[in-house]
Order: sequence, then structure tokens, then C-alpha cells
Amino acid sequence: MDVDGLNAGYAGDLLEDYLENPDAVPSEWRHLFESGASEIVAANPGLVRLLQTLEADGNGGPAAAPAPPIPSPAAEPVSDELLGGVAAAMALVKAYRMHGHLAAHLDPLGSEPPGDPALEPERLIPKLTPELQARIPASVLRMYVPGETLSEALPRLQETYTGTIAYEIEHISEHEKRVWLRQAIESGKYRQPLSAEEKKALLAQLSRAEAFEHYLRRAFLGQKQFSIEGLDVLVAMLDETLELAAESGAHEVVIGMAHRGRLNVLAHTLGLGYDSILREFEGERTIDAVVATQEGGTGDVKYHLGARGSRSTPSGDVTVTLAANPSHLEAVDPVVEGRARAEQTDRSPRMGLHDPSVALAVLIHGDASFPGQGGVAETLNLAALDGYSVGGTLHLIANNQVGFTTDPMEGRSTRYSSDLAKGFDIPIIHVNADDPEAAISAVRLALAFRRRFESDVVVDVVGYRRHGHNEQDEAAYTQPLMASQIAQHETARELFAERLVADGVVTEDAADALVQQVTSELRAAHEALKATFGARRD
Repeated sequence: MDVDGLNAGYAGDLLEDYLENPDAVPSEWRHLFESGASEIVAANPGLVRLLQTLEADGNGGPAAAPAPPIPSPAAEPVSDELLGGVAAAMALVKAYRMHGHLAAHLDPLGSEPPGDPALEPERLIPKLTPELQARIPASVLRMYVPGETLSEALPRLQETYTGTIAYEIEHISEHEKRVWLRQAIESGKYRQPLSAEEKKALLAQLSRAEAFEHYLRRAFLGQKQFSIEGLDVLVAMLDETLELAAESGAHEVVIGMAHRGRLNVLAHTLGLGYDSILREFEGERTIDAVVATQEGGTGDVKYHLGARGSRSTPSGDVTVTLAANPSHLEAVDPVVEGRARAEQTDRSPRMGLHDPSVALAVLIHGDASFPGQGGVAETLNLAALDGYSVGGTLHLIANNQVGFTTDPMEGRSTRYSSDLAKGFDIPIIHVNADDPEAAISAVRLALAFRRRFESDVVVDVVGYRRHGHNEQDEAAYTQPLMASQIAQHETARELFAERLVADGVVTEDAADALVQQVTSELRAAHEALKATFGARRD
């Protein structure tokens, strides 16, 4: 066997293994090392000494008469089938990284993913049968999921790329980013199981979001609130974003969004008092609510309002700003970027010092407006320019799978609403809104990537819209099948509570009590507000 220069390092590693344990290397290599008839032997002093020792007894004296040589067994030839199997396995791994999202279960309403033939092992050539998979070492496939062979690693690879979270990263042109993302995704570094306390906290967040929407709809029947129901997990994702931003050194998080879910974000992300939001609703019914406070009315509808609040996190306090936004959906995007950039810039020196860690920009987009409004593309186009960059924006697409009354297939020419981001080399994470734990892991991965590369990230949160475009619309007029399906579908909170009860994390009574507590707080705030109507102001 000849060893050329390109393989000398590999041969040297095998030699070291042989010196430790001769049986640890393949028979053909063992025969080569023991024969002494190779340049690798002459070039390696360790093996020369070993051969000299073998020629002498244990004390360095003459060796006993050698035993008749035992012919080495012929090396088992590498079959064409095995070589082809390795090539097919490499193609399979690549297919999961590129097209695994096509087989992922992202729709909470249960629509079947289209899949892709390249993801089916037995359709490759040669067929990757279970027997052949067991012969292919995972180490040659450059995967980061656990498993010694393909047969052991493949289920983990499938679980990683085709579960309730999916990834589009192979369009990225920078090799370092692709490799970092593959390793982060497949190792599960940012998708560790939540602790029991973290699960309870997550259930409490979902309970607050749901109970808030339910109370508003019952108390103000027919008034517009643009409910977040169907995408409730966005509130928990924002809470996680605030904590991770503070952990990375941010003092401020600037958020931009349209009207859907805005009231919930005002209440639970910025900490705006329930009474302030309830007053806006009452103000649409009676002048008493407007004149009962010194400030009076806002002059704008409640789901356009901006606000500023402060949140305490384990890493310190962080200021949260929700930029005011008119009806034109994505008009707020460049405003948020400008505010974040201004916050990140230290203007005390003449040229100004830019530190992206100081503030984080978060944009919550609609699934129809992200590809449909030009302001989104214009904002993305500024992301990597020195004078405009904010060190990466977290984009959350509130994907309710319908734009006003338009089905996706009639509103865009792309498969996903997020496809625009591919043109800017931005990684895309898709996640099922009914899997809160997956949604939290998506935020953790996104912000870790942003911290490492100072680049934008898109998280496409696939949910649904439980009611019409607003509470005055009837969704069944335009999407009757979807509306019927949604009416029978359990909420994200109910599904998560059932899982935690089944796992023994919480009791059913404790889960119900979380909702009742928020309802009681809202009712108390509402009664206190009504008591101020007609009261004389000093």
C-alpha cells in the first residue's frame, strides 16, 4: 500500500492508534506497519523503535527464533454498494438541511406538509436500507446529531429538521454562517428542554395573553381589538427576547408592529396598566371615560398607540419602546431602525461610536405585508450598510395564514411569506405557534446568531387568526373551511396546559387558576375605572 503526501497525516493518526492497540486499526494497515516496507515506517521513529523491540526480547537481548509467519488475512474490500451508500447518505444529509422544511409540521391546523422525494432514504441510489444505514459511520457525514452510524443518527436528523420547527439556511453565501448554524441547530444547543419552573412561567404567559383577549371581547362586544389569538406565543417570545437582549448588554429594545396583538403587547410586554387600555375602550362608548383623567383622549385609535416602559430581567432593567404606527402596517419599520441606531450611537466623540449591543430592534410583520409592501425590502436593504446597520434586527412574522381576506396562494408568488429575506442572506426559522417551547428555542437561536454575526434573522411564527380581520368581521364569509377548523381547535394555552398536566408539571386546577387570576385583575381594574366616571376632578 502506497501512502502519498496527502494521506500522510491520516496514516500518522492510524499509526498512533496502532501503537496503542494494534487491533484498533484495519488489518491492511496493521500488515503495512508490521511489514516495515513503507516510507511511513521509515519516517516514523516510533514505529522503528517498536519494530526493533519486537526483534529483541524484553531486556534488549537477542530475540528467540521467530515463529513461522502467519499470513495476514486479506483485507475486506470496500464494496461499490458501501461507497455508493456513503455518497447517498451525504446527499440525504444535504437534502434535510436544504429541504427538510418541506416535511416539517408547521401548521397548527394540521395541513399535511408537501415533503420532498430527496428526503426518502429508499428512493436514493443505492437504496439506503436499514442494513446499509447501519454500515455507514456517521463520522464521515459531518453531522452534529448524536449517533455512531447513519441508522442511529437519521431519526435525530429527521426530528431536528422536520418537527414543529424548521430552518432555511443553505441559501446563505457565507460559509462560516452556514457551518455555525448547522452545528447550532443539529447539536440542539439552543433547544434544550425547559425546566419545570420555565414551563410553568411559559404557561402563565400564555394564560395572561388568552385571558386578556377573552375579557376584552366579552366586556366590549363588537369593538375592534385585533386579537392576537392563534399567535398567543408571540407575547412569550417577546418576553424571552427582552431577557436575552438584556443578557447581551442591551439597555433598550425598540419594537415595531401593526395592530394585530398590539394591545396584548402594550399590556404584557411594556407593562401598560390594564386601566389605561380599558379606558380607551370605554372612551369609544362614553365621554365620561375621556374626561375622567387630566390627559383626556389620545386622539388616535388604541391599536395605533405607542408607549414606553421598563422591564426588570435577571440581567438588569431594560427600556422597552413600542413605536407608534399608523394604519399602513409596515410604515413603522424604518422608524424602529432609526431609533435603534440612534440609541446605539454614542455622540460624545466627534465621529460617533456605534455599539450594536446597546439596543435591539424587533419588527413584528404580517405574513401578507412582509412580501407585499415595498417598505420591508427597502428596510432590509439598509441592514448591512455602515451608516444604517443596527447590528441585526429580529424579524418576527405574525403568520396567521391569511391576509385580510386573501389566501396566501392568491397574495404572493412564493411558498413562504419570508422568502423575500433569502435575497439578503438572512437565516429563516419557521415555527409552529402551537409549540411554545419550540418558539422559545427559535428566539434563542435567532438572538445567538445575531450576537455572533450582527446580522438580521427572521422567525416565521405560523399560527392562525381565531376571529375575522377584526372583531366586527365574520371570517366564515371568506374562509369558511378554515374558520370551521379554527372553531374546533384548542388554543395554544389549552394544548400546553394539557401537556404539562399529563407530565405532572402542574395540576389542572392550578392551570385554570392562572386564567382566573388575570380575569379577576381585569375585572377589578375595570370596576375601579368605572367608579371614576362622573367623579369631579379637582
